[in-house]
Order: sequence, then structure tokens, then C-alpha cells
Amino acid sequence: MPSLAIVFLLLFVALPLLEIALLIKVGSIIGVWATLAIIVGTAVLGFTVAREQGFGVARRMVETMRSGTPPVEPMLEGMLLVFAGACLIAPGLITDFIGLILLIPPLRRLAARTILGRNIIEQLRPQATTRGKRVWPTRRSPAKGNAGPTIEGDYERIDEPPPDHK
Repeated sequence: MPSLAIVFLLLFVALPLLEIALLIKVGSIIGVWATLAIIVGTAVLGFTVAREQGFGVARRMVETMRSGTPPVEPMLEGMLLVFAGACLIAPGLITDFIGLILLIPPLRRLAARTILGRNIIEQLRPQATTRGKRVWPTRRSPAKGNAGPTIEGDYERIDEPPPDHK
């Protein structure tokens, strides 16, 4: 796993340099005005499509919550849509490509599942139902026979009179 410093170095130094180099190369092949039209067009397209698909993700979140499942995956898809819009608005062909890929719903869901991991999605699904209520999985202690957390505290019985202290 690369360190966070390397990731930030790539994002803030290498990516802009690659974007500039690619824009210069494409501009020399198809011309400056055509290159600018691509950049402006993808920004407008990204804003429009991300906004429209954002409503679809919001609808999926509501449907997911109604079914009793936490809307983790639709929320992550919404964040990926915002990221896709930002990539499309940013000038550059590499970020435009990333943004366009994330606007495709099956690829966005695949990215969300990859980020979340299959284990987290399975843990967030209800395991059983009891009298119409969903029972969510809980973290278990590794010790055998431990049925749940231990809660310490004081108590007082209110159904019996207090003992007389003579």
C-alpha cells in the first residue's frame, strides 16, 4: 500500500504535469480551439449529467433506507458523483476520462463496492428478523460464551420497600 505522502505527491505534482503535457500534445494534433471545446464541453456535460444522476442516487438512498438497510453504498455513489463532476470541471483530459468513467452507473457501483469492500456491505445487511424488526449484526467478543457487552452499574429495586436500618 503506497504511503499517503506518495499519493499526494502524485495527485498534486505528477497529475497536473501529465495533464499539461497531454493538453499540449492533443492541442498540437487537433488544434487549440478544438482542445478548448473538448475541455469546456466535458465540464458542461459533467455538471449536467452529475446533477441528473444525483437525483437518481438520492432516490436509491431513500429506497434503501425504506428497505431497512443503511444507505452506505448509495451515499458513496453520491460522493463519487461529486468527485466525477469535479474531475470533469477540472481542466484536463485525464481527469475528464476519470470523471466520464465514474458517470457510468455500473462502473460507479463497481468503484463504490471496491472502495467499501464486500465485507463491509455484508456486515451492514440485516441478518434475521424478529417480530417484524430487523436484527443487525453486532460485534462479538472473541471470548467464547460471551453473549454481549457487560454493563456495570448500581441498581435499586423499586418494587420492594427499602430495608430499615436500625
